Amino acid sequence: MGIRNKMMAISAVLLLLPGLIVGGTAYYTANQGLNESGETTIENAVTMALMLIDTMDQQVEAGAITLEDAQEQVKEYLLGEMQEDGTRPITSDIDLGEYGYFVIYDEEGNEVAHPTLEGENVWEAQDEQGRFLVQDQIAAAQAGGGFTVYSWEFPDDPDRTGEKIMYNEMDPNWDWVVTAGSYMVDYNEASNAILWAVVWTLSGALVIGGVAIYFFANSLSRPVKDVQDQLKAMSENDLAQEDLPENRKDEFGDLARSMNLMKHNMNGMVAKIIDYANQLASSSEELTASSEETTKATEQVTESITNISESSADQSEMANAMQEDVMDVSEIIARIQGNMKKVNAAVDDTASRVEEGKQQVDDSSDKMGMIRQQTATAVSSIHELSQKSQEIEGILGLITDISEQTNLLALNAAIEAARAGEHGKGFAVVADEVRKLAEESNRSAGKISGLVGEIQHDIEKATNVMKENENRVEEGRHSISLTGEAFDKIASSKDTIVTLSGEVSSHIESANTTTGKVVEAVMKTVQGVEEATQEVTSIASSAEEQTASMEEVASAAASLSQIADDLDEIVSSFQTKK
Repeated sequence: MGIRNKMMAISAVLLLLPGLIVGGTAYYTANQGLNESGETTIENAVTMALMLIDTMDQQVEAGAITLEDAQEQVKEYLLGEMQEDGTRPITSDIDLGEYGYFVIYDEEGNEVAHPTLEGENVWEAQDEQGRFLVQDQIAAAQAGGGFTVYSWEFPDDPDRTGEKIMYNEMDPNWDWVVTAGSYMVDYNEASNAILWAVVWTLSGALVIGGVAIYFFANSLSRPVKDVQDQLKAMSENDLAQEDLPENRKDEFGDLARSMNLMKHNMNGMVAKIIDYANQLASSSEELTASSEETTKATEQVTESITNISESSADQSEMANAMQEDVMDVSEIIARIQGNMKKVNAAVDDTASRVEEGKQQVDDSSDKMGMIRQQTATAVSSIHELSQKSQEIEGILGLITDISEQTNLLALNAAIEAARAGEHGKGFAVVADEVRKLAEESNRSAGKISGLVGEIQHDIEKATNVMKENENRVEEGRHSISLTGEAFDKIASSKDTIVTLSGEVSSHIESANTTTGKVVEAVMKTVQGVEEATQEVTSIASSAEEQTASMEEVASAAASLSQIADDLDEIVSSFQTKK
């Protein structure tokens, strides 16, 4: 049942109830008063009849009239003269009602006086309920007088029965049972007029009040129905409905204004969520592209480091060979000191080996240059990777800001949904899902930020290692340069050794000293190459870790893109005003 019908029903009850109570009370009071008045009338009539009998009996005792004449005069006074057909017309001046009359019985139930049944015995007479009405009347009279009530048909309509009341009292002079009465309708008929007046008054009031109540209830229910339609449309994500009229100055006008304000706020909130969802999707795409570029750069760095590692291994082998050759030179010089006779052969052999050593030194120097160049390339790639990670960190800051703003908007939406009460539950669920998506985005951004931080730390570590490796390579290159210069000196001294063999002994000590320096330089070179190999291996490991981290960044960016798509799908179901 609608609110209008409820108001009409309640107003009708409030309109009818007082009238029914007042009318019913008036009818009952009037009916009771009239009944009591009728009872008083018939009781007084019987009392008057008994007084008449007593008077006539006194005349009989005085000899002024016979008993039979006295009794006949009483009958004629109470009813009327006997007619030829044995009936008596009711001509008495005593008003007992339209259908009222006197009846006189003897104690055996014989009709002593009656309009139509005089002389008959009615002792066994019963009403429709089976009550012995004559016996009850005689018993009431013998008991000192009283009223009896029974049902009896109307004299002018035998098919109609009514309740009849009689007052009965015993005459002590002639042993008559004198009764008088009529149908109750003779006494309370005026109360029926009151009842009908109440009925017509209530009917008129109900019709007039019903029309007024209808228009009044309609004026109250219409704005409620409009609000209900608006809330139903909003529960179906339709925010493009026309505003409710705000011209009323009562609570319904306040409700319409609040409803319009809530709808406008929700329109604005959904529009902002859509914008933020688009920004989030764009940022996730940029993050994905940046992570792909960073992954490619990392793969290039890894490839370069792998090449450096292989070159370092070759350089290490060459340095070891160089060390062995220098040791051979040292042994040759020792043999020269022991056997000068073989000096020419030894010089020739030494010259040959010096040429080989010089070639190896030149090769080592070239390889060291390549290592230095590749190391510089690796340092440049790592620096570029550091810049990319900083760009990613800036994008993550933007995503975190968007997530916090989305979370705040979701919180505001949940508060507005709570204010809407039962009709706001559907929207409260949507606002909670938006808040969860925002929190998940924030957590994903935090995780990505942590990974980027780790990557930046690894990049810084790799940069330091590469700088240190570059210094070591420069030192090895310098040592190899010194070795080459030494071999150049040995080569330039070959002719002098041949021509000045006598001076060999004086220069042997110098040769031993130079050889020791060469051995020391070669050992340093071998050590530097081994350290460079270890550092390059460490850089390769860091590059692999960075590649794995960038894969996690790409995965997180894909997850963020999915979140943006989900958010866009949620808010796309809302219809908003443009």
